[in-house]
Amino acid sequence: MTRSAESAPPSTWALATISFVTMLGMGAMGMSLPILPPQLHLGFGYDLTTVGWVIGLESVATLVSRPWSGRVADRRGGKSATLLGLGVMILCGLAYALSDFTNPATGAGRSLALLAIIVGRVLMGVGEGLLIAGSGLWGIDRAGPRRTGRAVSWVGLGMFAGLAIGSAAGAAIDHGQPHGFALAAMASMLVPALAMAICAPIGAGALYHDHEPVSLQSMMSAVLLPGFALLANACGFAAVTSFLALDYTAQGWTALPLGGTGTGVFGFGAGHVCARVLFSDVTDRIRGPWLAVACLLVQAIGLATIWQAETPLMALIGAIVTGFGFSMVYPLLTVPVFSTVPAQKRGTALGLFDGFFDAGAGLAALASGVVANYLALPQVFLVVSAMALAGVAPVLLVRHERWRPAAQDAS
Repeated sequence: MTRSAESAPPSTWALATISFVTMLGMGAMGMSLPILPPQLHLGFGYDLTTVGWVIGLESVATLVSRPWSGRVADRRGGKSATLLGLGVMILCGLAYALSDFTNPATGAGRSLALLAIIVGRVLMGVGEGLLIAGSGLWGIDRAGPRRTGRAVSWVGLGMFAGLAIGSAAGAAIDHGQPHGFALAAMASMLVPALAMAICAPIGAGALYHDHEPVSLQSMMSAVLLPGFALLANACGFAAVTSFLALDYTAQGWTALPLGGTGTGVFGFGAGHVCARVLFSDVTDRIRGPWLAVACLLVQAIGLATIWQAETPLMALIGAIVTGFGFSMVYPLLTVPVFSTVPAQKRGTALGLFDGFFDAGAGLAALASGVVANYLALPQVFLVVSAMALAGVAPVLLVRHERWRPAAQDAS
């Protein structure tokens, strides 16, 4: 295989900037997380099942577009895919903003608002897929072959730091403001535009010109077991980002600083960021399944704590623990994926692998809506806690030799 002669050399500064760009893009996505479910349920009057379907639609769109996003990153480079994803996210913010200027008192107004939000969810799903595939591959290239784990961790750090900061910012902008949802949506258009400007001076990563076909069967065999574990890991994320804000509202936890619709999601993001800061290099130094198993167990404990929470402080602690356990599962599971795919197909492999996350997040959002509607909101967190425990099985089934670094990374 051949690489582009324009490939920039490894750079920690470039990796940090790519992580920051990812944070900005995901911050735009995070702005809607605490305010979109209440907008649909309380503002437009849709039931919780419908809320779950609409929220889950974003993950479905990301899932369907992942293979295409991976191919774009492989063929056009991670930087190009990142820029394209940020552009699509701007269009999502526009659709959200338009939804707030309909008349929810009429059936036609409610339908138009729902349609605009559905369009926005689909655009956000496609944009997220391009951003994550692009920034992930771009970060791996710019970090250098011996720092693949650091690259995945730093880009993931930017991703969830953005979700945490964005969710807090979105809740603050929306709180008590006339057309606050529209203001937050407009802010979510400006942030990706800023990220695109920051991308401009950063050199592109490697661009491979040898794209010999690799069978779908071999690619799926590389991602299947780690993917099932990632699917289970995604369920807690979906429940926290889709229904924790509604749980806070239902419990009457609205007084800041411990209450408020964005507090739980912020706590989840804070736990995630803390774990990534402390353990960003762990996948480059320690190999094996047991760290991933431990992380899934910690996440299950955090979700069970939210389920049993009787105070906003207890729920916040549960959210922080959940985010801490959730954090390192993804970079740990990329080790057996990257050890079995050629370097020029890493974008495609990431797209397929990330598809399991989208499937888990989408299915969990849909199922959580049904559970919340027919049982009770806290029961959602019991169900996803059990799913996190179920994720231990596929981790332990991955062959031991697949936890070693890939040949191109070891050289």
